[in-house]
Amino acid sequence: MEDIYLNYDILESILNGGSDPTNLPLQFLSYITKNFSKERKIGSGGFGEVYMGMLKNRIVAVKRLFSDKTIREESFHREVDNLMTVKHQNIVQFLGFCANTENIPIKDPESEDYVKYIYVEKRERLLCFEYMSNGSLRRHLTDELRGLGWQTRYKIIKNICDGLRYLHEEIHMIHRDLKPENILLDDSMAPKLADLGISKLLNDDASKAITTNTQMSRGYCAPEFMKHYEVSFKTDIYSLGIIIIELVTGRKEHPDIKNVLRRWRYRWKKEKETTLSYQEVAKCVEIGQKCTEEDPRKRPSISNIINDLNMSDNENWQINNPREPTIGQIIPNWNELLLIEPPELHFPFERNKQISCSLQLINKKDSYIAFNIQTLSPLHYLPEPKSGIVPPLSNCTVKISLQKAPQHKQHANMFNVQSTKVNKDLTDENITECMFNVDAVEVVDEVTLTVVYD
Repeated sequence: MEDIYLNYDILESILNGGSDPTNLPLQFLSYITKNFSKERKIGSGGFGEVYMGMLKNRIVAVKRLFSDKTIREESFHREVDNLMTVKHQNIVQFLGFCANTENIPIKDPESEDYVKYIYVEKRERLLCFEYMSNGSLRRHLTDELRGLGWQTRYKIIKNICDGLRYLHEEIHMIHRDLKPENILLDDSMAPKLADLGISKLLNDDASKAITTNTQMSRGYCAPEFMKHYEVSFKTDIYSLGIIIIELVTGRKEHPDIKNVLRRWRYRWKKEKETTLSYQEVAKCVEIGQKCTEEDPRKRPSISNIINDLNMSDNENWQINNPREPTIGQIIPNWNELLLIEPPELHFPFERNKQISCSLQLINKKDSYIAFNIQTLSPLHYLPEPKSGIVPPLSNCTVKISLQKAPQHKQHANMFNVQSTKVNKDLTDENITECMFNVDAVEVVDEVTLTVVYD
């Protein structure tokens, strides 16, 4: 028991920065995790399970790698070497490791005349880290209208970039498996990069390498890795770009920046935010799109990304009057014709009943604005009116009905609201589909609305 308490003190010292990571006894790690009990299990992945380890005054995370069939000494040593190398406020703090091997005697089932034992090697490979109370970033990814506020998301983006800059420029390391599951969040929602197990250290004069280790997460994997197993700093940048877009929008796909800004504006208005960070949102989307260029040579370096983010801060484009957000300052030549609220249509979920919701089309201009509502869904939605004209400085309420609710809430539906300026002598009956043909009309504004069943 004295040894147990001694290791408590050692881990506390490492956590406080007073000592370096060290070899930790299996008995101690087993003790603080209650013999790796189910109640202490906090996560699992392709290579192991993670348990909560209780110290006197602190909590740690203990990663227990799966059986020796999946533990290659080379991989384990590389991960330990990588972890011993890194030390940064945006990388999960490594505390220690355990490499325990025992020969366990087992009765030989083929021995008939006398008892014979064979000895089986049992290996335990464990890693110990600081505990991250808010789990992985994956748990916190949502769209613009819910979940984390903008300033929290923006701080996470900047801190992830700081951690990646440290890996790329200070220790010349490629992470190689950057994804939301490998970004953990502490008590204050500060992100820290984790899982450096397949990271690769490059020589000082190298910028890329070909790898035989094909373990990398699809969805965040750069095209050149998929085709040629080529890894470089730019493969990390590709993964970073997808993560940035996900943090801004909740989705991986390249977004329509106009719809993204509209949705953030609606949330800020609803939450009575006094600071509208249009420039930061637009800059992050722009960076995410640059990072995910097909050609790695067109992707920015991590330093360029950080410089762009800092310039966005310094330009002070934030607008402090929520009543008059000028998105046009962010996207030149964008003429927003109608303010459409809400950006998400909420239908009550009642099976076998007709359901409906309302949509407001707000014209703040001195022009007459025609609109047309398209249903991008196999379900039979009925907008009333489907098209019409909104006079200057006035509103129009559209009621959208569905004869019968779908069987499942997850049914994906969208609407497209088109608008264009028209002559004041035009009437609702004169509105036709061809008036919203982008090729034929000078200005057509389009807004995509999603559907949610409550």
